[in-house]
Amino acid sequence: MDELERRLRVTNLNLLPVLREVLKHRNLTRAAEALNLTQSAVSNSLRRLREHFDDELLVKDGRGLRLTEKARRLIGPLEAALTAVSEVLAGEAFAPERSQRRYRIATADYVTAVMTPNLTRLLGEEAPHVSVQMVTARSRSAEDLRLENIDLLITPRQIVSAAIFDAPKVMAEFAVEDLARDPFVCLGRADDAQLAAGLSREAYLRRPHASFFLDLDVHASLEHAYLMEQGISQFDRLLTSDFSVLPLVAAASDCLTLVPSSLAAAAVRSLPLQAVPSPIPVPDLELVMIWLKRRDADPEIAWLREALRRCAQAFSTSDPSA
Repeated sequence: MDELERRLRVTNLNLLPVLREVLKHRNLTRAAEALNLTQSAVSNSLRRLREHFDDELLVKDGRGLRLTEKARRLIGPLEAALTAVSEVLAGEAFAPERSQRRYRIATADYVTAVMTPNLTRLLGEEAPHVSVQMVTARSRSAEDLRLENIDLLITPRQIVSAAIFDAPKVMAEFAVEDLARDPFVCLGRADDAQLAAGLSREAYLRRPHASFFLDLDVHASLEHAYLMEQGISQFDRLLTSDFSVLPLVAAASDCLTLVPSSLAAAAVRSLPLQAVPSPIPVPDLELVMIWLKRRDADPEIAWLREALRRCAQAFSTSDPSA
């Protein structure tokens, strides 16, 4: 008997799911709830795991708990091992046509509007029993990913390190992949003669605006980031966390708004709006997909990413302001 086999025989593998939940939640009460166990049972399992690994795994950090370096190194191999065991017990590989999985994806409302028609059609053709729940991305989305409250996040790359994933040690847990590029255009009422004639930057900034703002404390907006970097300001008559509301406001008022090109293309087809190039050089939205690195080996997550790559073709490559 070699050393690996001997260690497997003497190790209680039932401790591994407990270890996964403890490392995921960093809270014994929430881990116990996820496992449907008592907190004392989880505490006893953690004690045995600490003895096995000769490491504390979780240590106090202020009011909470943080992972030790060894615990961080265990996350990826542990998830891969439990995923492999699940596949063995399932007896067959993941097949989207048979799956009854429900996925949860967090993103902006406009991304939902642009992508879900193609996604719904794809599900009907390839995965008829799979469902997808789209939820609004928020400043806590990193924590939602880590706790597996959501499976995937679609967000601008520029926001990843600035507003949501502001700590390098947090970002180390996640994988990031480019999805689509979406430039900004300016929308205003179709009968706005001043806009049609062309606005200088100064004239644009003097107009009232409707703009995106993620939540109470975090703007997560490339428009506001640009204004702050340049030391300039505009009057925002309306701030909203719903991109899709902005064209409605512009069509019914004298407000101007900057929206992604794919949303603008749909808006000008159905509302009395005109689209012009942005008078201020706000960077293009660079949308990325983000998921937990420890779930890289999960074939269900890999299939979802591939499906979304195909649906991203729905993002407009034409310029609605042309």
